[in-house]
Amino acid sequence: MGIHDTTHDARALMLDAPVTYERADVHRVRDVLAKFPAQCRAAAELRPVPTPTFPRPRLVVVAGMGGSASSGDLLAGCAAERLDVPVIVHRGYGLPTLAGGRDLVIATSYSGDTAESLSAAEAALSRGCPLVAITSGGRLAALARERGVPRVTLPVGLMPRMALGYLFFPLLGILKSTDLHVSKGGEVEEAFEVIDALAGELGTARPTATNEAKRLAQGIGNHPPVVYGGPVTGTTAYRWKTDFEENSKTFAAAGVLPEMNHNEIEAWSGPLARELYLVLLRDREEGPEITRRFALLRELIGPSAAGVAEVSTRGGGYLARLLSLAYLGQWTSYYLAIVRGVDPWSVPVLDALKGRMRTDR
Repeated sequence: MGIHDTTHDARALMLDAPVTYERADVHRVRDVLAKFPAQCRAAAELRPVPTPTFPRPRLVVVAGMGGSASSGDLLAGCAAERLDVPVIVHRGYGLPTLAGGRDLVIATSYSGDTAESLSAAEAALSRGCPLVAITSGGRLAALARERGVPRVTLPVGLMPRMALGYLFFPLLGILKSTDLHVSKGGEVEEAFEVIDALAGELGTARPTATNEAKRLAQGIGNHPPVVYGGPVTGTTAYRWKTDFEENSKTFAAAGVLPEMNHNEIEAWSGPLARELYLVLLRDREEGPEITRRFALLRELIGPSAAGVAEVSTRGGGYLARLLSLAYLGQWTSYYLAIVRGVDPWSVPVLDALKGRMRTDR
């Protein structure tokens, strides 16, 4: 126990020392994360050009990969209880078979060169689907110019996973232009206020003792994190997983209650569980059945894990609740990268694979 406590204290000292970030974060990811509230406000003002004039769709398909697809997950989570039109996120080439001329396709690719997003855009055009592109440039922007497709132009210079605000908020305006209202009055401003507060609480200047993201990273340490959410927070759990993978360069897993109660829970009886750190994403508005399931989950598998942490949404509207968790996850994965001594910006293996896909033909 003494060794564990000493390691814990050493991590806290490291995370609270300004020199740590000058050495370990040469790309200044901390500045990008600190500016996330400003990014969201700027993103809320972005509009497609030319202005879309599409009819109310039967279905909305957000086509993207990686960080660009996360915006679709957030949109689908906010829309699930509000719209009578389904919002689906398509991760892959082409489009789902059911997508047709009455369905809106939004192709998202921060770089504009994501092969799967380009394939989806081309499939939408060939099927006569209304199409909007969200990108900073690349081949998707060129396609939009050539075909007269409405395009939201994003600022350049970020990693896609760090452009969540730019990729998400334009979606609200696009859907609103087709008479699909995902957010109600005051919910966007509430979300801004919540992430403003979090920016002050989670930044590098806030000490570990009062910084939730630092404490989470300190606890996870060298353990692979396993993140579980409920019906509302499940897609955010997946976002935490991918942030851990890209920023912290660690294996991570994610799951959703109640589904994982019917299968994955049994795996926690094995010896690997002792190496895993359990993170539970709770929603302030979750129903009593989900609350009970989380309590039983912690009781039954918590003692098997290397550690357990619970975090909760903030705010009243879906937008504030989901965005607050996503922002906390970004900071947590950032601090975990610092703890592990890895660069939270670069993704060399991912870049190598993309390069090989372009050239190995």
